[in-house]
Amino acid sequence: KQWYQRRVRGDSEINTQKVKTDATLFMQSVKEINDKLLKTIGYLGDVSTSVPHCGSVYNAEKEFQLAHEQCRLVLNRLDNLKEKSSPRTMPPDFSRDELMEK
Repeated sequence: KQWYQRRVRGDSEINTQKVKTDATLFMQSVKEINDKLLKTIGYLGDVSTSVPHCGSVYNAEKEFQLAHEQCRLVLNRLDNLKEKSSPRTMPPDFSRDELMEK
């Protein structure tokens, strides 16, 4: 009976140690996964808020779009100024004398 109790107690010590080792390895794996998830969440947060990040072209594209829009607005204003500043011409079917007579 003593031999059996020692053997059972010895096995449970080995099992306890194995459980502790397995639990430690599991917790290390959980920590690694957690760290990777936090890093990924941080990256996705940067990408979605237009903060410059490695491999991002968002800012360059946005600056290009804004510059293109500004150019379009300037060209429209120049066209408007050109129309307002050009001399007014008489319709071809009226002469100046005819207008004075009326």
